[in-house]
Amino acid sequence: MAKEGSDKIQEITTMKDLAESFSNRLVPFKNGEIIEVKVQEILKSKIVVDVAGFCVGIIPEREFSPDMSEVKVDEKILAYVLTLENSEGNCILSLRRADKEKVSKILDEKFTAGGVLTVKCSDANRGGLLCSFGDYEGFLPVSQLSSSHYPKVSSGDKEEILGKLRQFVGQNFQVKILSFEPANNKLIFSEKAAGDIVQQEKIKKYKVGDELDGEITGIVDFGLFINLGEIEGLVHISEAAWEHVESLKDLFKVGEKVKVVIISIENNRISLSIKRLTPDPWIKSVEKYKIGADVKGEVTRITPYGAFVSLGEVGGLVHVSEMGEKVTNPSEVLEVGKSYNFKIISVEPEIHKLSLSMKDSGAPKEKKSAKKSTKEEK
Repeated sequence: MAKEGSDKIQEITTMKDLAESFSNRLVPFKNGEIIEVKVQEILKSKIVVDVAGFCVGIIPEREFSPDMSEVKVDEKILAYVLTLENSEGNCILSLRRADKEKVSKILDEKFTAGGVLTVKCSDANRGGLLCSFGDYEGFLPVSQLSSSHYPKVSSGDKEEILGKLRQFVGQNFQVKILSFEPANNKLIFSEKAAGDIVQQEKIKKYKVGDELDGEITGIVDFGLFINLGEIEGLVHISEAAWEHVESLKDLFKVGEKVKVVIISIENNRISLSIKRLTPDPWIKSVEKYKIGADVKGEVTRITPYGAFVSLGEVGGLVHVSEMGEKVTNPSEVLEVGKSYNFKIISVEPEIHKLSLSMKDSGAPKEKKSAKKSTKEEK
């Protein structure tokens, strides 16, 4: 028995041997863990700490935290265990790794719970902002910026957009985490998803149906950004005018004063309309078109499911099922730019829909057959 005991004592000669043989019964920590240590001495090249009363710990300069001003003698701090014991019998620790582990845990918790956190913009590129949280750097895409931070560049010039984004370097943003994959170095933020408490309070003052005066602050392909005084809203291109709009820049300019009406308030965003403050010309024009009436119209566009027809002041749609029993391809019986006879089968003013039919309207059944008859007559 004495020999066995003696053999065991001879085998266990280091702290690592103790940890492996007795697990956590004697040494309550292991490599990769974050533990609490007490600072004994702060030197230029290292920090000496007491490790749970078991041994002396060394934090090399390369493992210092970015912010060392908060570390003081006799203070208890958290450190990451790199090595249980080096050749000199000391435990090697890291403050930098402890910081990163703590930050990683915070990010994971925020991502899981959908919490909001503050990040700082460190750089910008054409796609968005590079933002840091502790030692982690993530990406805040342009599409995930709030409307107040979105770069409103009417020309779409990439260099101008980049210039506006660079103005945010050094600023803080309230964001939520859309994606967090530390193993793949992937961290994506969203300012839009985080919402804006200040914005929420401001929006409470407004309601759908409010008519307001505003100023155009930005023009983009999809709409107009309107400053309403203390808050900003968007007029989508489809709400700018009753007629079809190809380019907003042809109708509006930045700095122009406009009257708008609020049509919806959702997700901290105000949607506006300019056209709804004026009478809908389509409603007036369509009054003279009655169901069952025969009309003549010009085909303006053909699709696989039907054709769009101009009746002059309004447009209609003839579905392929209304072109004849055996017609499966609208191009077989219609040509863009040519006029045909149609019958009105439905009028729905509230959705700007006028449906047409070629059945019993005197329209040709097939272009090919019509051409063949002409040839036979010759």
